[in-house]
Amino acid sequence: MADQLEARFRAGHRKLVAARDRLQSAVDSGTATDHERTRLATVQELLTPVSTAELDASGNVVEVRRYRQFYDVDLEGQGQAVEVLGDLSRARDVAVLVPGMGNNLETFRGQSDRGGLIRHESGPGTAAVVWLGYESPQGIPAAMSKEAALAGAPRLAQFLSEVDAEKSPGANVTLIGHSYGSEVVGQALLQGARPGRVVLTGSPGIAKYVDEASDLVPPPTRVYVERAPGDYVSYTQWHGPDPATFPDAIRMATNSQLANDEAVSVHWHNEYYRPNSEALRNIGRVVRGDLANITTTGTSRHQETKLLLGASWGDGLKNIAGAASKVYDGVVSVSRPSREAARRAAGETARGAGEARGAGEAARHAAGQDGARIRSRSSDPTRRRGGPAR
Repeated sequence: MADQLEARFRAGHRKLVAARDRLQSAVDSGTATDHERTRLATVQELLTPVSTAELDASGNVVEVRRYRQFYDVDLEGQGQAVEVLGDLSRARDVAVLVPGMGNNLETFRGQSDRGGLIRHESGPGTAAVVWLGYESPQGIPAAMSKEAALAGAPRLAQFLSEVDAEKSPGANVTLIGHSYGSEVVGQALLQGARPGRVVLTGSPGIAKYVDEASDLVPPPTRVYVERAPGDYVSYTQWHGPDPATFPDAIRMATNSQLANDEAVSVHWHNEYYRPNSEALRNIGRVVRGDLANITTTGTSRHQETKLLLGASWGDGLKNIAGAASKVYDGVVSVSRPSREAARRAAGETARGAGEARGAGEAARHAAGQDGARIRSRSSDPTRRRGGPAR
């Protein structure tokens, strides 16, 4: 299996080199568009080797420069990428991160940094995969639609099946969805994807009829959720009930309650993956299976916002959340069908969306990938160039 992975990485590297040469030629000839100039800079960054610390035969730590490992890459349009951090074929634990709205090939570095932080927090023996294998919505109006999630879900489910074939037999897979990415994850679960564990952070909901973790996955698979104080996206529940309210989900703490803990604080929507935060610590605990040490919370939305603002639920945020909910309710029927009927309807919608995109997705699935990398990063990706932390 390792040979198959390496072949994919080499194929992707060749694809990126060809794209770089083509784009550079357009720039040199003066015919390049602004998008092509921007894409050239992105491709050059994707092709830049990164450093990793490894042990040599004598047990000494040495610095090794490697190409980044892309399992899949699509250079057309807004662009997509699936990057592997670490040794997927030998890892004891595998984390698959699905980013949310506003992401594209130009913002991918920020999401890759997040994957590196998850891998580092989870500890030795972990591989992380950053899966931007779908057309991420590029604005709030697009993110209020399920279209991108329904189109991306079967591709994510297929990728997880491929991971099962590539990883070592005993490795556990944790599927992590942030923001709109949690909607993609939820739809993939409804279509039968079965990772070992599921983590949802800052979720706008999955579907109107999904209000329990058991609606998504059968036991013994557990769903772990995080909602930070002031996370307006989670509060709006655009796509259904907030997973933080599921009675059978494990609601993890995003901030430490220990007096002497120097953990950084986490608020709003984009800070769940900050280094040395309780939110990231808990995600690492889930990935490596340190479930007994997960810290939990039962704080309500009202209490969270009161703690954040020093007052009751702020009228400004309340109005925004209320307006967004009304808009969503105007687009999606507020009636609650039976779960079986709703699932059948969701399946039919997903099949229709897949058929409408058949030719384009077949071309995307033919894309290869780039050469290897493992990163060690200590900076906060939400404060670096590389795109929205959603």
